[in-house]
Amino acid sequence: MLSLVLGCAAPRTSTSDFGGSSTMLEPASFSDEASRDLIRETRELLELKQRDYLIGPDDVLEISVFEWEFSEQTRTLEFRVSESGTVTLPVLGAVLVAGKTIQEVQADIVGQLSSKNTLQNPRVAISVKEYRSQRIGVVGSVNAPGVYAIHQNVSTLLDVLTLAGGPDDAAGEVVYVLRQNTGANAGKSARIAVDLNALFVRGESEQNPVLRGGDVIYVPKAPLIYVYGNVRQPGGFSLQRPTQVLDALALAGGLSPRADKGHAWLIRRKTEGGQSSTSINIGRIESGRDANPYLLGGDVINVPQSTPKSILAEAWNVVQGIFTFTYRLDSNSN
Repeated sequence: MLSLVLGCAAPRTSTSDFGGSSTMLEPASFSDEASRDLIRETRELLELKQRDYLIGPDDVLEISVFEWEFSEQTRTLEFRVSESGTVTLPVLGAVLVAGKTIQEVQADIVGQLSSKNTLQNPRVAISVKEYRSQRIGVVGSVNAPGVYAIHQNVSTLLDVLTLAGGPDDAAGEVVYVLRQNTGANAGKSARIAVDLNALFVRGESEQNPVLRGGDVIYVPKAPLIYVYGNVRQPGGFSLQRPTQVLDALALAGGLSPRADKGHAWLIRRKTEGGQSSTSINIGRIESGRDANPYLLGGDVINVPQSTPKSILAEAWNVVQGIFTFTYRLDSNSN
């Protein structure tokens, strides 16, 4: 692994080369511009949240026609809305209900019963017994994954994640909303990337898309960053929040006594392939003279061994060995 990390094929730069690079000196944004545009588009649907619930396919309605009781008909019946958006009622047959509110369906049934002279002054009561048309799936690193039926026309990402218990301890900083498009783009899917840190920590409403039935929320696990070389606890660590170089070194238990602070390396995979290696001076970062870069998933920090420190340590080991050998000789001679 170290041979890969230190591979000579990787181009090497120094901290001065990314002095103005936002990809290093600012926390990474996990919501790209295309996703932000899609989020803004979904926010236009927010007014639907304030409107009465619109019935949809697979909802289960409970319909009561009080006068039917006197005609030996069942007073209250349950009806599942078909895929075509209708329910089939006694006498009336198929009645279109999808896309209508309870009040609109109620008025429609009363009107049809009256116009056909089926009942005099019919009284109709309707309620939604099971909300099934507006279902949103939540998968991945959440505390309670599953399919959630919302009782409104639309909901928001934050609301649905709350229903699912929120992201779990393994979740990363990004969540994806997967959506099947309708209309002219029917059959095509869209993926909206949302920055969880911006949504939960900074409370940015523009990172809170409006969701509709059929959407799927996917919360992936946090990617790993790696710290190798002369640190006390080398290994991989979850990138669950904005993390800088010094944060990563702290996760690795800090530097070992032989660490070369002045010649560490930050290795990063490039999106177009390959990798880049950037020289970082940990001592200068600690003193504030150099910037403390932010890390991305897959980044590797390698801290080499200091040659002078190594020579000094070896010399000290030799001196210790001489003193130990001399002490043993003196002990044996006594």
